[in-house]
Amino acid sequence: MTTIYDDKIFKLTSNWRTTNDIVRKVGGDKSAIINALKRLLEIGYLETKLDTNKVLYKKTDTVQNEFDFIQMMSVFEFNQKTELNIINQIPTIMMNDGVRFRKKGLDLLEHIQKEVNRSYMVIIRIDDQQKLGTMSFKIAKERKEKLNKHIKKILSVILNKYPEEKTRKSIQEYFEKYTMESQFKI
Repeated sequence: MTTIYDDKIFKLTSNWRTTNDIVRKVGGDKSAIINALKRLLEIGYLETKLDTNKVLYKKTDTVQNEFDFIQMMSVFEFNQKTELNIINQIPTIMMNDGVRFRKKGLDLLEHIQKEVNRSYMVIIRIDDQQKLGTMSFKIAKERKEKLNKHIKKILSVILNKYPEEKTRKSIQEYFEKYTMESQFKI
């Protein structure tokens, strides 16, 4: 949901904008855009303020403090636990033909892919802040290591759960195709 709207949201929110203004200018599915705003707020990319009855959003340009980073990682870990439970409940994610994914399997892969992309977005932001000198090398390295460990955990669990060669290859191809490791423009 989030990844297709992020770049447009970032471009629009250099100044304070209302939810309706963002939805109108981004264009697309209103509920998906609102979910994108919520997710970007959760990971510290946006900040909000109230103006009478309206919520205003603005891109955050400051370095995320340790408390906010830990809170964001808690959200990531909660989502990962949900994914791990689903992986344990689905005996196979492939159709009997061994080529196509089952609906539940595809939904699971999409959810994992979106969470991985969010983690990569944070890594890219950390890299940018380190290059600008607003974040120390040590802190940046520690945070990137935590995020990379988080990403590797879910990917290794799903590959180990479905050890059949065709299934593993299909999963790897899916993530290679849809994971936007370095395509975000922040």
